[in-house]
Amino acid sequence: MKKALLAAVLATTALAACDREPTGQVAAVVNGEEITLQEINAELSGLNIPAGVDEKQVQQTALERIIERRLLANIAREEGVEQSPEYLIRKRQLEDALLVQLYRQRQERAASVPDQRAIDAYVQANPGIFAERTIYTLDRIQFPLPADITSLRALESASSMAEVAATLNRLGIQFNRGPAQMDSARLGEERLAQIRRLPAGEPFITPEGGMVTVAVITGTTSQPIPPEAARPVALEAIRSENVNRALQTRLEEARRTAQITYQEGFAPPARQGAGNARTAGASPAAQATPPAAN
Repeated sequence: MKKALLAAVLATTALAACDREPTGQVAAVVNGEEITLQEINAELSGLNIPAGVDEKQVQQTALERIIERRLLANIAREEGVEQSPEYLIRKRQLEDALLVQLYRQRQERAASVPDQRAIDAYVQANPGIFAERTIYTLDRIQFPLPADITSLRALESASSMAEVAATLNRLGIQFNRGPAQMDSARLGEERLAQIRRLPAGEPFITPEGGMVTVAVITGTTSQPIPPEAARPVALEAIRSENVNRALQTRLEEARRTAQITYQEGFAPPARQGAGNARTAGASPAAQATPPAAN
């Protein structure tokens, strides 16, 4: 009797789902699943839609894209992809990344807007982003950060790119070498000052994001930010740095209270002491500095 009752309830629910009508905020119903106008707007939020384009047509195109993705996703579920280890790992990665992104956006919305005095002070304190912005041409070597980071001390005595390449070959470290560009607006004043203090032709080392960059400046092009464009850039930079500091504070608090245990060999290496003048370290604020306006 219970089985018959359950079957009847499920059948009624399925019929109700099939009978849903796309009205109000619901743009379409696909096999009983609603697709809302909010989903369509989220689909369009990252697109640069030209002015004058038919909004309804753009929404219809986005809706069809969502429907096709939903149908293909259901096919993948029927084929068991949803239970695969690869799917579960990627799902966790995407969920974590989305949560962090939305949390950052919430912090940005809540952040206070700096006043004009603070903006002008920021412009004066960061000439490398504004009045003295420079595009550097580089001869650059890049390679993954080695497991034994103490091996990088062998590069401290290298005074040319040829010596850097020879040292890396001796250490058995594979690397890529080629021309590149570096924008002073992305460096931060401290890193920029370290690099500028080096003798002409002297390589500098920058470990960042799991990679090591060794480079020498081969040319410069002045590209200052006009005064009328400086203030909007400074406003965004200040807000970004404030949010970064807030997130870093919360992260450090969470790490202090978290229970984290590592399998032997997986624990991160101890923080290294301050390097010599040849090493230009990367601070979180410098990494997050928004690109300056052209």
